[in-house]
Amino acid sequence: MINIKLYKKISLITITELWLNNKNNLKIQSRQKYENLINIYLKDTFNIPTNKLSLNNFEQFFNSINKKNVSISIQKTLLYIIKSSLNYGSKNKLCNFIELNNIKFKKVTPKIYTLSLIEQKKLEKELLTKPNIRKCCLLLCLYTGLRVGEVCGLKWEDINFDAKTIEIKRTIQRINCQNESTKTKLIISTPKSDTSNRIIPIPNFLLNILKQFKNEEKYFLLSNTPKLYDPRLLESFYTRTLTKCLITPNKFHTLRHTFATRAIESKMDVKTLSEILGHSSIDITLKLYVHPSQELKKNSIENLVEFISKA
Repeated sequence: MINIKLYKKISLITITELWLNNKNNLKIQSRQKYENLINIYLKDTFNIPTNKLSLNNFEQFFNSINKKNVSISIQKTLLYIIKSSLNYGSKNKLCNFIELNNIKFKKVTPKIYTLSLIEQKKLEKELLTKPNIRKCCLLLCLYTGLRVGEVCGLKWEDINFDAKTIEIKRTIQRINCQNESTKTKLIISTPKSDTSNRIIPIPNFLLNILKQFKNEEKYFLLSNTPKLYDPRLLESFYTRTLTKCLITPNKFHTLRHTFATRAIESKMDVKTLSEILGHSSIDITLKLYVHPSQELKKNSIENLVEFISKA
């Protein structure tokens, strides 16, 4: 039986906070992501008694944030939080469960920026001029698709110069702090997912450059010490480098998008690319990171015409 007195008073946001506080084995970055989304999107909207909520409230909520162009990824995470909270509340006799399976999301193709070949060559020319370890790490991202946290987490022990490979087994992130003297701090964590733990081949030209800067096995590449290197520093360096090359400023993740696009253009098979990127499925690779250029589309059409004419 539902505790009627409590049921009439308790708000969904209170149940959501209870659910999150009792969710064990959650990565700190995931917990902070949930907390941020709850504070930004849910706290004001659902700070009302659960007995006043119906399916209509949730449908209106998602229609509203969809009109504000909130990403599908965030909307799905919000739905997960709400569903989990309702499930937690009903199991603990705090509220009735509301079925939300009929809530649908409008699919939006994300606009992702990729460096053109001309821009990429301009950037590479700058990075190969008087190379240093930061320039080398940008090249590494451009030719392996590493995320900024992954490249900042690299130690010299992760590079096998004989096998010509690099192992990804940690990432560095800046997280918010609660009840501490500093607002944020750097932490080491495991990569984004199980498939993000991976071994990637390194091009020969990059290996030769890396050898020039090789240091103690336990040292991080970018800090040249055992101390963590802040991803924001590498992002700032990337932005300054783009400006120097007269390239439109863009997000660091553009290097990952560019790597994936060039890989497909060079006819790398999607399965190989997916494993290098650390994706759990080929479908994710195709949907999120592969953006054929207009030139590639033209060549594909010409290849089709040539194939038919020879048949």
